[in-house]
Amino acid sequence: MKIGIIRCDERSNACAGYQCFPALLNKTGKFEEYDEIELVGFEDCGGCGRGKADKIVDRATRLKNRGAEVIHLGNCLVGPCPSKELYENALVEMMGIPIIKGTHPAPTPEQLAARRQANADNA
Repeated sequence: MKIGIIRCDERSNACAGYQCFPALLNKTGKFEEYDEIELVGFEDCGGCGRGKADKIVDRATRLKNRGAEVIHLGNCLVGPCPSKELYENALVEMMGIPIIKGTHPAPTPEQLAARRQANADNA
């Protein structure tokens, strides 16, 4: 399967795919369903869209044009991104290939926040 990954532009300064690439290599997390994997590209979302999905659609189009048969949205993008629903809906509608939420098996930022809140409530 030829895969493209899109991650959060804002978080890209602190993360160069440190969890995504091992998951891809070891076929864990959202990659465990694939027999063979070829990474065709690793893009950022283009920055916060402020109500528009044009930047991320451009990134996804580049990945598709390079052969991506599926696009994974990094955990950093599907968790805390304020535009995630807009992005996901636009990509599903416009790309014509599967859009998968998530990459590696580590908890998403939303899951971490929920755990922190649960711990605070129990303290």
